[in-house]
Amino acid sequence: MIKSTSSYIASDAYPYECSCGERYSTVDAAYHCRKCRNYCVFGYCTHVVDIRDGSVVRGFEPSEERYAAAEASYVKRIEAEQAEYKAYVEMETQTGEAWEAHIAMTRRQAEEENEDALYQIQDEMNGLRS
Repeated sequence: MIKSTSSYIASDAYPYECSCGERYSTVDAAYHCRKCRNYCVFGYCTHVVDIRDGSVVRGFEPSEERYAAAEASYVKRIEAEQAEYKAYVEMETQTGEAWEAHIAMTRRQAEEENEDALYQIQDEMNGLRS
């Protein structure tokens, strides 16, 4: 039976919800949701819920302790990614702390190489090396 658009309910066509909240028409599609990689603190789909009756039809619903631990790990991972991205942008735009640190390291390396070359010349002049 075809439903009219006025009485169409999204849950009729997409009754399965993955752990990140995306809805799908089949349990397998919901369980293999690719959006969970970005939107779920675990980085993968942990369970699928049938929204018609609220039951978990595949996987397991994580405990509060496990969710809190995954959320803490997720926050650390996101902060590290943001810091890495900020450093990348600073290097590309040649501004900021990351760029200044890079320049300072480059100068130190150049000074050390110059000093090594001078010691090499001195040793050659004193007959210690050839």
